[in-house]
Order: sequence, then C-alpha cells, then structure tokens
Amino acid sequence: MKGSLFITGPAGTGKSTLAGSLKEWMQKQEIDSIIVNLDPGAEYIPYEADIDIREWISISQIMSEFNLGPNGAQIVASDMILENLDALRDALGAYEDYYVIFDTPGQIELFSFRPSSSIMVDALSGNQAMIAFVADSIISSTPSGFISQKLLYGSIMSRFLKPAMFVLNKCDLISEEDIKKIESWESSTDALNEDFMNEREDSNKQYFVSIISAFRESGLMTKIHKVSSKEMSGLEDVYADMSLFFSGGEDYDTLYKDD
Repeated sequence: MKGSLFITGPAGTGKSTLAGSLKEWMQKQEIDSIIVNLDPGAEYIPYEADIDIREWISISQIMSEFNLGPNGAQIVASDMILENLDALRDALGAYEDYYVIFDTPGQIELFSFRPSSSIMVDALSGNQAMIAFVADSIISSTPSGFISQKLLYGSIMSRFLKPAMFVLNKCDLISEEDIKKIESWESSTDALNEDFMNEREDSNKQYFVSIISAFRESGLMTKIHKVSSKEMSGLEDVYADMSLFFSGGEDYDTLYKDD
C-alpha cells in the first residue's frame, strides 16, 4: 500500500460517512484507494467495503459462544482482530499501490483504548499510518466542547504515536461565524481561554486553565481540516496531508499543478 489512514473519533461524528466520501473523492481524482471496515459490530455502513472484518468475526456468534451481551461481545471482537491479522494482510496484499482507508469501530474506546489496537495498526499499515481524529462540529462550537474534543485527540496521539490530523466534520451544520470562532481557538489558546471563562460564568473552571495553556506546547493546536462529508468539501485538504506524509506531496503536486 502507498499509505493508510485510520479514521477514529467519538460515536456519531460521521467517521464512516467520511471514509466513504473520501474514497469517492479520491476515485473521482483517479487516485487508487480502498476502504477496510474494522467494525465487527456495524449493522450498516454507508459504502461498499473492499475488505470487511465481518467476513471473519461475527458479533452474534461471539454473543452466543461466550454468553455475552452486545457490549461485552464488542470488546471480545475488537481483540479478536489480532487473530485475523494474517487474513487481513493477505487481503491487503492485492492492493499494493493503493491508499487504504481504515474505518474503525463506532465507539472510540473499542479502537483507541484497547491494547490490541496499536499492534493492529502497525501490523496492517507496515508502519505507514496516519490517524484522522474526527470531531463533531456542533459539539466543537462551544469552548467546553472544543476542549473535550482536543483532549480526546491528545489521547489518540499518545496511544498511537503516529502523525495525526484533526478533522472537523459536519461543517455544513454550523455557521461560518462558528467556524471562524473555532479557528480562532485553534490559533490562539488565549482566545480559547477567554471564551471558555465566559461560558457559564457561574461554573468553577480554574482547573482547566493549565490544560488550555498546555495545548500550546503540546502540538495539539496545529491545523483544523474543515470537512463536510455530505457536501464532500474539504476532502482535498485531507488528501493533501496524506500525500505530503506518504509521498512527499508528489501525488498532490501532480493532481493540482495545472489549477
């Protein structure tokens, strides 16, 4: 593979829709790409997976065999992926010159916080991996919501130690004013701190002051990829960062040099 992008984030942020839209956009640009569904419990995915973990792992079978409920079965299933790494790698072998988009489980903890996940990422990517953390634009439009998304983003970076991007999805659902406000927080922790202190003034928020200050030094505040999976906007920026990391930007330069 040319490189792999593991898409993760909280439930409901539109990870699977983003994965499908990114592949569709890349295909329109004649860039070879595939999607791998890594969610054994997905009842519906909004794309046709090229490789699907559900071919090897069945949540209903795990529930029956181990006498578990849905949540327990999901945990077992996430760890069982390691038992199927050889099968997954064999399937990936047919796509040597492709970008691979990995759609991870809908519940962030099933992918991001399980010990097996970092092993899986290295094994499936050949150490050619990036992480896309998908944040919900509506949640991120308040200072406290933005901070909560950034803290989760930081946990992802610390868990996988891979190049990562912060993708603000569903930008079509918030105003341009809200988007500019979020961008101001990204570029200035002072602005974020001021707006956070003004949010619900009756609350005690002093314990967050040092956390916000640490954002500046931690590398968490770099760039926001503003995306709408529905409108397929902003995907060129996601691909540009992928291309820059995996091939020094050669694909991106070739694609846009005539524009």
